[in-house]
Amino acid sequence: MKMLEDFGFDKSDIEEYENNTPSKMKELIINNLDLVRENLKYISSLGIDTYKEIFINYPDKFLLDNSVFVEMFSKYETNELIEKLNANYKLIEYL
Repeated sequence: MKMLEDFGFDKSDIEEYENNTPSKMKELIINNLDLVRENLKYISSLGIDTYKEIFINYPDKFLLDNSVFVEMFSKYETNELIEKLNANYKLIEYL
């Protein structure tokens, strides 16, 4: 998936995504590439180093409307949130 390469995903990241993502979810992502791209751009611009792991494990989050996606992160102090998500990307479940 070329779009993921544009965000620094390497071959193994893309393989992990392909192998662990249900076909219906992949179809939704393909049908909403602009939205997914916008949300990936936002999360990576925050400085969250684990954005690839978050995308691979929680691709449904990237299908949220961009304003909802941004709001999910805006509720928290940015530096603390970045530090916590970089230490444990699974905390995204609780946002």
